[in-house]
Amino acid sequence: MRKTEINKLPDFRKLADHPVVSNSLNSYAKQEYATPLFVLRQTLAGFGRHNIMSLSASLSFYALFALIPMILLIFFLLSHLVYSSDYAIVKLAILTGNLVPDLSGKIMVEVYNATQTKAAWGALGLIVLLWSITPLASAMRASFYVISAKIEMPSFVARQVKDVLSVLGILLLFFLFTSAGFLLESVVRFLANHFSTFQLNLLGSVFTLVLTTLLITSFYRVFFPMRVAFSHLLIGASATALLWLAMRPAFGLFLSINESYGAIFGSMKALFVSITWLYLNFAVFLFGTELIATLRKMDVLLLKGLFDNVPNKANYIAALMQRYGKTWKQDEKIIELGNIERNLYFIVEGTVHITKNDIVRNILKSGDYFGET
Repeated sequence: MRKTEINKLPDFRKLADHPVVSNSLNSYAKQEYATPLFVLRQTLAGFGRHNIMSLSASLSFYALFALIPMILLIFFLLSHLVYSSDYAIVKLAILTGNLVPDLSGKIMVEVYNATQTKAAWGALGLIVLLWSITPLASAMRASFYVISAKIEMPSFVARQVKDVLSVLGILLLFFLFTSAGFLLESVVRFLANHFSTFQLNLLGSVFTLVLTTLLITSFYRVFFPMRVAFSHLLIGASATALLWLAMRPAFGLFLSINESYGAIFGSMKALFVSITWLYLNFAVFLFGTELIATLRKMDVLLLKGLFDNVPNKANYIAALMQRYGKTWKQDEKIIELGNIERNLYFIVEGTVHITKNDIVRNILKSGDYFGET
């Protein structure tokens, strides 16, 4: 009887010992706590921890119901302050097409019909329109508080006032964005005789990106529940604007892969596309919010590993020493009794003697900490 030889499967665990793989892993380990990579990791971790996709689903649901009242109010502002009614309707149709591609036509028909009713512009009508948008503003503020890990406990009246102010802020941003779009159109017409089509498209994209970034930064500045450095707001807004700019062609590519998906959703196809588009846009917006929250507490996130069992401890300590480290000579004083500095010191190497009246009361070693706790 012949014995059949069975070839053993390769041991994939040895793959990590290969020079190419091991060098790559070592390079990653050394850069693991570098600021950009660390911020990205913590932002993605917070994205999952705060269940951002669920928050985005809630916001897209509220936004779908608030869209028509919001467009009506923006139309009211544009037609009374900037342009004629017909011109405002045309420009709002373009804006609505960017927000909800497949429902924009039906929405603008309803908006146009509503604008023909004089009762819609009475005081009571405007109050009802404002009130119908407050659930979206309330949900957006609640999302900000969740991401910021802050608890809001105002009275009912205070919440309603904040919601109304949030609605007014949202309307102001849309009004400014739409008005800036009109300005951009005038500038493009003026430059059409001096630049090629490619150059005009490039200038338009850059202008839109800059404008969107500034408006989002302003929104974060006003509605973020904690004080944040302007640079952090600008970084978060820039990330949001860039992702929004890249989303439109990516979403178009997604829809073009299978053009027969309408057979599955039938008459609900337009609603599916619009809700999905809003859902993704809010997910990107909340990602920018999470990025700002991470940047704000980056030092705390980085330093808390001192008290946890983090992997690659040597690389972690090296990163901390490069960012926060300080070296003292032997017999040099670090702090004295009555010092008002609120600093916490962690001993990486060596010893620290705590003395009183020239008598050593305690000796701290590597891994111990002292100072403000």
